Amino acid sequence: MVTSIDVVRAAVADSTSRMRVAWLCATVLFLEAYDIVAMGYAVPALVEAWRLPPGAFTAALAAGNVGILLGSLAGGMLGDRLGRKPVLIACVIIFGIGSLAMALAASPAQLAALRLLTGIGLGGGIPMVIALAADCASLSAPGRLVVATIAAVPSGFAVGGFLAAALIGSFGWRAIFLIGGAAPLMLSPLLALLLPESPAFRTRALRRSRVASLFQGDLRSSTPLVWAINFLSLLTTYLILLWTPAVLHAAGASSFQAALALSIYSIGGIAGCLSLAAVVDRFGIERMLTLSLALWMLTLLAIGQLDTRPWQLVVLLLGAGLAGSSQGGINALSGLIYPPPVRATGVGWAIALGRAGAIGGPLLGGLVLARGFGGRQIFTAAALSACGATVLMGILAYRRRARRAVDELSP
Repeated sequence: MVTSIDVVRAAVADSTSRMRVAWLCATVLFLEAYDIVAMGYAVPALVEAWRLPPGAFTAALAAGNVGILLGSLAGGMLGDRLGRKPVLIACVIIFGIGSLAMALAASPAQLAALRLLTGIGLGGGIPMVIALAADCASLSAPGRLVVATIAAVPSGFAVGGFLAAALIGSFGWRAIFLIGGAAPLMLSPLLALLLPESPAFRTRALRRSRVASLFQGDLRSSTPLVWAINFLSLLTTYLILLWTPAVLHAAGASSFQAALALSIYSIGGIAGCLSLAAVVDRFGIERMLTLSLALWMLTLLAIGQLDTRPWQLVVLLLGAGLAGSSQGGINALSGLIYPPPVRATGVGWAIALGRAGAIGGPLLGGLVLARGFGGRQIFTAAALSACGATVLMGILAYRRRARRAVDELSP
């Protein structure tokens, strides 16, 4: 006979397990975010140490994005076939070893090869984290756990930048990669001991996940929209992250002020993710993401078109970061929109298509400047990209709401 005490105990155990999953997955994302930004902070120190021009490290910077794209594609499909936990642990070990090896690199070519390896581990881990968090989330509030977990990404960007700068100043560029490699390798035994396997994966028969499954039934229209939204959102994000310091520096800001401005943007992203997690299940994830993307577009447009004072620019950057946290919600939506048998594959491919946008963002910024436009037009271009993501998210929200209405009316 099941008593009320047994029910309470089961609920507490289930809640504790979900929180453990959230903290462990958030830690992985934090370390991945640190590793992603660490390379950008290491390049100036490498230029000075190796006496090479900045262009010599272009291949290393590009290799990281290519690795993340490849890792997302492969990791997603493997996660649906082999289980989220073993693939996640393998990816954490791969990017830990890759980062440690980068500390021993002696040439830009070695750095690029190791960065590709590191990127594969990073890219494979992200869809595993999102899929596992979505699998373990409460049925009554599925979006809250996933979005809150993803808040670790802007946290890693913000803290990682300051930590990388401090490490370079005290110990040199190699320390960045030593810390970035040692931390995930120390975390991997904890993941093996404490992280549960996805309940959705445990309770179903092993199936071969195919990409074609992402275009069956209701997903036929949702998948292209999710891919396009990810592409435009990450194009906007990386256009801002990689060009804002240079634009502000050219406008007269010091290097410290430019870095501080980017940190303000990241702090806004942390607050935005946590705020979105608090309301996403109450008002609907698609509706909240549409509003957030629209606010992102407006703040970026204001930065690009208005002649703002310094304090006004800080407010706008904070607002842009707050609204730009919608990328975390988009990742969460990718995890929630697909059923468990193809969830990791769906998230992996959405992230991979988004990574193509991350590669295109810096190129778009360079094209804007090459055409003779000023730094403010960078933000205008970002606003146009955010506008496209807003429209597509609105279409996705309308279609999914219409589908749910039909399902409710069906006998």
